[in-house]
Amino acid sequence: MKPIYPISLLLIILLFISGIAFLSHAETYKWTDENGVVHFSNRLSDINSSDYEIIPDKKDDNTDGKKPLKSEEKPLQLNKNPIEYATDCTFTIKGKKNIGTGFFISSNGYAITCKHVIENEPTHTAVLNDNQEYPIGVISTSSEHDIALILVTTVRKVPFLKFRDPFTLKPGEKVYAVGSSIGLQSTLTDGLFSGQRKTMSTDHRTIQFSAPVNPGNSGGPLIDKDGKVIGAISWKLLSNKGIPVTGIGFAVPSDYILKEYRGYMD
Repeated sequence: MKPIYPISLLLIILLFISGIAFLSHAETYKWTDENGVVHFSNRLSDINSSDYEIIPDKKDDNTDGKKPLKSEEKPLQLNKNPIEYATDCTFTIKGKKNIGTGFFISSNGYAITCKHVIENEPTHTAVLNDNQEYPIGVISTSSEHDIALILVTTVRKVPFLKFRDPFTLKPGEKVYAVGSSIGLQSTLTDGLFSGQRKTMSTDHRTIQFSAPVNPGNSGGPLIDKDGKVIGAISWKLLSNKGIPVTGIGFAVPSDYILKEYRGYMD
């Protein structure tokens, strides 16, 4: 007897593995013979009767009983972070002479902006983050604060922002200003929460923050790292006794907005 060389041995092993793989994927036939005995075989030639059924391969079974989802049926995954989502909830407010920002507080188009953005012109247009334009209706302006409730007459549901109690903020917490800075849609700047101050003229509280803001930011949301509104950006300090000042902005606190317009929020 001639010895089996390594190459021959390897070929035999490969053939053996291929045979197992073929059998594991082959269909299994079941039939009952004339004596009532049930037979199983992987070869159709073994069957003497035309009455047979194919036993499905267990690997093709869906063991949980659920139909696999097609790619178009799979639920959409929201991969946007809270800050990116917040930009989708803001929009540019365009008038003939001025520009500002607003942000949605409900899926039906109710939104907040600053009173000084919309009070000096009769008509304004909202430019959403997808560049679609819609008319704006003024619902209410606050008699005490620089805020207003408006309605953007969209034909679809819109994303909206949630609110945070400003009294839970700690000095040094990171905040983000979202707005149409000098007309640039959804501009983001970051800074720190400094504290709550009282205005000299009205004795109302205002939020001081260090995120840079420019004309066009008015009415935009000041948000925390989770994308929750802590205020509506209202104004910034430019100079003090002739000395230029930077990094000092102010926002109407979120609790004032909630007090006046909570009923319009989702």
